[in-house]
Amino acid sequence: MNEGVAGAGERMLAGAGAFAGGTAHAVGKHYRQIAANPNVYLVRVPFLNISTSETNCYLICDGGECLAVDTGAPTDEGAAMLNAAIDELGIDRSRMSFFLTHLHMDHAGLIDVIAPKDAPIALSLTDFNVMMASGDPNYLRITEAQVNAEGFDCALVHKSARYGMGIPSFNPEGRNLQFVGEGDVIQVGSAKLEVIDTAGHTPGHISLFHRKSGMLFSGDHILFSISPGLGLRLGIADTMGIYLANLRKVRDLGVSRLLHSHGEIRPDWRERVAWLENHHLERVEQAAAYIETHPRTTGADVVKNLTWNVPQAWEDIYPAQKWCIVEGGIIILNHLIAQGRIAREADASDINRYTVL
Repeated sequence: MNEGVAGAGERMLAGAGAFAGGTAHAVGKHYRQIAANPNVYLVRVPFLNISTSETNCYLICDGGECLAVDTGAPTDEGAAMLNAAIDELGIDRSRMSFFLTHLHMDHAGLIDVIAPKDAPIALSLTDFNVMMASGDPNYLRITEAQVNAEGFDCALVHKSARYGMGIPSFNPEGRNLQFVGEGDVIQVGSAKLEVIDTAGHTPGHISLFHRKSGMLFSGDHILFSISPGLGLRLGIADTMGIYLANLRKVRDLGVSRLLHSHGEIRPDWRERVAWLENHHLERVEQAAAYIETHPRTTGADVVKNLTWNVPQAWEDIYPAQKWCIVEGGIIILNHLIAQGRIAREADASDINRYTVL
């Protein structure tokens, strides 16, 4: 650890609690220490979104090196917060590297501002390819056709673009990108962290596991404040199946502490995994039941008749929320098809109709 980080680690607050082994928490103006050996600092980078107000970013420091896990959204306020935390901890920016759990704007959007030009940036090739492809007008047109075929207004696709799809979260030109995946190891000082494939929220979502302590830096794979949305992306046949399998994988991984990206860190993450699994499976069964009682129904009718956590009528739902519902609904239909439980057939107007098998 360099002198600046060590100095910060010595500023202990009475009554602030302790880690296993008796090491007290260190709290600064812009960060809170949440683990030792390696030292892990939580920085809450502000960003007012639909259902969250900040992104939990983590600085993992050991042996004078530091790895930033996610950076937060590209706002002046967010950049000021993260930069101030780095400076307050005395971190040597020339020895910093970065790990991106996924490439949504509120996780990767500050790379252009925070990361030195030659700093290593570990990320998923799958998510990188999606980010680059989604800026292609053809990608949006194909997505639009997919949504239209379910009976939805295809204008939703255009409205969704302003919330991330089609807008790169950072400029990759000239960056030191290092594509990583399941089983790769990232070393920070003497600390070794394993890359874990946690696809579902995005096709290439990845997490970082410190097996020695049991800490999992899990991005948006498991959240408490909201149920992580599952993104509809081209070429993924069963996003729901992938996500549920990865929930179970994390459950059985040997995690002792889940360090997620939004909201307070809580110990009851295993219960949350069970809740999320049941939550999705209940919606799947609700969709199957609706199709059984409404044969030849459209995808739009199925989705609109599922139970969603929004109080408004469909016409009054905020566009970004509506797009998340459409994504989630089509993903449920795809999952039922992958399970061989329903059939999809286009009618004379090229609108998909569904029947139970």
